[in-house]
Amino acid sequence: MEWDLKSFELIKKINDVQARLFVSELAVVIKDAYPIAAFHFLVLPWKDIDSVYDLTIGDISLLQHMEELGWKAVASTGLPKESFDVGYHMQPSQRRLHLHLVSKDYNSPFLKDPFRWNAFHTDFFIKLDHILQTLHMNGQMKKPSHEHTYSLLVTPLRCNQCSHAPKTFLKLKAHLKQHAEEKNCNT
Repeated sequence: MEWDLKSFELIKKINDVQARLFVSELAVVIKDAYPIAAFHFLVLPWKDIDSVYDLTIGDISLLQHMEELGWKAVASTGLPKESFDVGYHMQPSQRRLHLHLVSKDYNSPFLKDPFRWNAFHTDFFIKLDHILQTLHMNGQMKKPSHEHTYSLLVTPLRCNQCSHAPKTFLKLKAHLKQHAEEKNCNT
């Protein structure tokens, strides 16, 4: 995979002491610079691993540790774990493996297009359990074709909270706002 200069932003960020929310000897938690929800955390290992395709069976304990550290960040929000989507992107835009923990409200001005939505709501967003199972069985993750990853990003839109399938991204954003308003009325 070829990387441009912008793809090194996460590595710069984890070296910024003030950006760190939680730190361990194996990993660090930071806030996503362009959060797509009210809460959007990234957990990055100190170990230089580019993506899930560079993982081996020997990295399983690291992945589990990263998830545990991420749950500490989630606990700081006061929301239950079930309020978060957790996983890795099939084709990351940033260098350095990073686990996303994203609150399911998806209410953010940085959520601007259907591709970014589908990056979190299709199989493009790989769940940790799938990665762990694949590493146990095969010892590594197989990189999918560009055609497959693209097909996931252009999948028809679907709400993450109900069965609604809006025709446009703007209609999806309005629909998500309705969910948020309903939750505010119920609290």
